[in-house]
Amino acid sequence: MRIAAISVAPVFPEHVIGGSQKILADLSVGLKKRGHDVQIWCTETEQHSGDFNIDGVPVRPDLKLRGVFPATHQVSPISLARTAGVLRRTADWADRVYLHADSVYLRHAIEGAQIVRSIHDYVYEEALVSTLSLPADTTVVPSDYLKRCVETTVALSGRTSIEPVVSISNGVKVPEPESMASVPVLPNGVAAREETDLILLSPHRPEPTKGVREAILTAIQIQKLEPARNVRLLMPACPVEANFDDAAGTDDEVKALAEELGGGDIVEFHDWLSPAQMPEYYAAGDVTLCLGSFIESFGLVPVESVATGTPAVCVRVGALRQFSDVDGITLVPCGDIENAAEAVLTAATLSSNVLHRGREQITARFSVDTMISEFESVITRFQAGERKIGSSDDNQLELAPWCDVQAGSIYDDYRATSLQFPELTRALESSDGKITSDPLLLSASLDVEVRFAVDLGILIPEFVFE
Repeated sequence: MRIAAISVAPVFPEHVIGGSQKILADLSVGLKKRGHDVQIWCTETEQHSGDFNIDGVPVRPDLKLRGVFPATHQVSPISLARTAGVLRRTADWADRVYLHADSVYLRHAIEGAQIVRSIHDYVYEEALVSTLSLPADTTVVPSDYLKRCVETTVALSGRTSIEPVVSISNGVKVPEPESMASVPVLPNGVAAREETDLILLSPHRPEPTKGVREAILTAIQIQKLEPARNVRLLMPACPVEANFDDAAGTDDEVKALAEELGGGDIVEFHDWLSPAQMPEYYAAGDVTLCLGSFIESFGLVPVESVATGTPAVCVRVGALRQFSDVDGITLVPCGDIENAAEAVLTAATLSSNVLHRGREQITARFSVDTMISEFESVITRFQAGERKIGSSDDNQLELAPWCDVQAGSIYDDYRATSLQFPELTRALESSDGKITSDPLLLSASLDVEVRFAVDLGILIPEFVFE
């Protein structure tokens, strides 16, 4: 089958920026190895100089878009018109169009094509607009968390039908046990490990919600708790040419922040690493940090870390909550630096048996081969037909999928805040996350909390998707 994979985000021959672009490469190469004619079309940047390939998959940087989030289509009219032409020719060539992290507004250019789209990072305007107003025959998401967010958002918007939404977990390559002992390698330019070192990894692009400040503050707190240790926080410097996210800070800005917070001697920067270098990098650390408020739709970093034998400490935000039962991954409340520091110190002492169990769990749940097989099934067999959206008849409200009960409060992923709802949280915990829409029958104070939670979008109607 001829499959056109279209990505508004640029694809580069030498490096990968963002987990979703790594998945695009793994998926495209995997489908090609299974006999499909896969070609990638992506946005052109100043760093592109014609077509190239990734493990035999042709990449054509022909889309005349911005390539930077948000406002990917904020370009000249002639650029949009020419992009529409590229899309039209692409759709004519393909048996199936796969819109990766769908941000393609120019739907008229691929009208009539059978479209499978994926959604990642349900934060940017592009992804939200896509699910609410742009057509697709099937939507693929990387977690049950995001599936519920998409379906609920569409239902709340007033739509009465929705295409099939399929959850396919991202695939993670787990190194073979016999290779683990020789893997650990620190990046070039980073000092060799000393006996008293505690090496923390924060391998995220320097975007504030990815936890830059939280990682620095946590490292500082650990140094206070363990003055005999030499705490080192390693952070990658984004390639200058990869202008991928307007919200990301520069290296100088991150360095200034570290100095301002008192962690200038703790933070160490290194060059951006390729996917092939990441296993040895993870293995060289003691603990990996994922402490930002960014709403992860899957969360590759902690899984990749544990797969390489290094524990991870993450906040209970978005799809990271799905890892609560994975050995080697510890979840902490968002913004709780003291809790995070204690969790890191505990994680650093985990036994090899615990991490081995975590690797086995990841192998079973997040296989690359399984991801490719499930995508191949969705793309090639094609699921047609809209599902009707209805309301439940049992007069109940439920906790919104983007909210989480945490120690007597409710955390809202999109507000990045916790609010106290003492009676509501007790009621939700005792009733599987649901409550009657008329709580006045139970108590006046609970009624007040429920009404406030409904106003905030923390409690929502229960929908049925047929």
